Amino acid sequence: MKQRIVIAIALACEPKLILADEPTTALDVTIQAQMLGLIHDLQQRLNTAMILVTHDLGVVAQTCEKVAVMYAGQCVEYGRVEAVFDSQTLHPYTRGLFNAIPKLDGDAQRLETIEGMIPDPSVKIEGCRFAQRCKFATQRCKADPGMIQVAPDHMIRCHLFDKRTEG
Repeated sequence: MKQRIVIAIALACEPKLILADEPTTALDVTIQAQMLGLIHDLQQRLNTAMILVTHDLGVVAQTCEKVAVMYAGQCVEYGRVEAVFDSQTLHPYTRGLFNAIPKLDGDAQRLETIEGMIPDPSVKIEGCRFAQRCKFATQRCKADPGMIQVAPDHMIRCHLFDKRTEG
């Protein structure tokens, strides 16, 4: 109930931008759907933009037009939700996130995990921030490739997709 009250107070002043940090955490599915519906209706009525910060890819798929996948404070993948969610071309971290979602049609006994630990935020990382946890990491990962367009409306920060440095 407190969460709903805080969201209502924030929306009452008709902001031009809503920064929603995990707005549906700890809500059951029914209340979550109502809350997302309310936010969407208010966005449309007030012509308000929203930045949604969440780990719930289902909420992203249901709510957002564009998605930015962040790792260690850096965008590793960006694009229209459909382009990213329907693509087989994914950053290794994004693929790990999708693989960690429980599947109803599989025989898996355990969910897949991303091995290793997140980097210490106080330590500057040269090159790819995901390299220490990535099973595809090579020497090239010591340099940052920048964002690479892999399809219309879809960009990835990863040397796996950098055609300029293939050798």
